[in-house]
Amino acid sequence: MNMPVTTITASPSVLLLPRLEGVIKTGRGWRSRCPAHDGKSASLAITEGDNGTLLLHCFAGCQVHDVLAAVGLQVGDLFPERIRDTTPEGRRAAQQAFKQTAWGAALGVVSREAKVISIAAHDLAAGLVLNDTDADRLALAIDRIDTAREVLV
Repeated sequence: MNMPVTTITASPSVLLLPRLEGVIKTGRGWRSRCPAHDGKSASLAITEGDNGTLLLHCFAGCQVHDVLAAVGLQVGDLFPERIRDTTPEGRRAAQQAFKQTAWGAALGVVSREAKVISIAAHDLAAGLVLNDTDADRLALAIDRIDTAREVLV
């Protein structure tokens, strides 16, 4: 019997925070001393996004790469690892979820661009002539709908 294989790693905050000095909890994140410079104040702001990604900002101006290098990490360590199910069922479910996301985005494009075409059609039916900017926007709407159609096929 094949068991699903998943990858589970520590969240980025669990990886980063123990490597910092003077960490204090604040609202949606933390403050600490920045390891990339010799300051004594809590000049490094760390915020965790809804998806677990960490955002760093040093108020003294240190670059994120320098902050991470000082504690032995890389930019990729700021992002949570995805949990992957490598079974055939898991791959099919992931592919289906991807298709549904793409379809939703494509339908959103079709809806928005159809409004542009509708406005242009209304203006043309009223005897108005499209200026170059409006004609270019109409052509762009047609191209975007054609691209969205390819996703939906």
